[in-house]
Amino acid sequence: MTEEELIHGCLRHERVAQRALYDQYFGKMMNVSIRYAKNNQEAKEILHMAFKNVFAHTRSFAEANAKRKIDSPVVSLEEWIKKLVIEAAVQHMHNNKKEYFVSSTVNLRDAEKSSSAEIPDEHIISSVNKNAVVKALQQLSPSYRAVFNMHEVDGYSHPEISKLLDISESTSRDNLSKAKFNIKKNLVRMIAR
Repeated sequence: MTEEELIHGCLRHERVAQRALYDQYFGKMMNVSIRYAKNNQEAKEILHMAFKNVFAHTRSFAEANAKRKIDSPVVSLEEWIKKLVIEAAVQHMHNNKKEYFVSSTVNLRDAEKSSSAEIPDEHIISSVNKNAVVKALQQLSPSYRAVFNMHEVDGYSHPEISKLLDISESTSRDNLSKAKFNIKKNLVRMIAR
């Protein structure tokens, strides 16, 4: 099915179109979801919530693209679904705030003196694969993981992140810095095994 056929089928609540859309985008969106989740089960929960929103709001997506200005680009279905997956991950974090937003006791100045800071970044990068990076991401605290993904992977600015996560811009910047440090530390630990 083409993107247009999928959209029109979903607008008519056709199960075949909904299943085709789900099947077509599941893999890509699972890759997005897993970056925000602590494990596969949580990633599936986030993805399930996101697809519920996709099916509930397909009409608003179609109408927004139909009403766009002539010189404005069309938002692809994939971009829109990815945005809903990220929003679902953020909503999941807000729903589990006690578990997700913890303060850090890591002092970067002291931690940078540790042995993980002595291994060159090039060695770390050449020694790991995609699965190791995902595992290193999943070991971060949820707030660090979210800020890192939103800023470094998905291109959100610190003002956008602070608004979505209901944190200050300085907290967003601080979380990003600590996330990068901890990813490196996690990868070094994996290499050392």
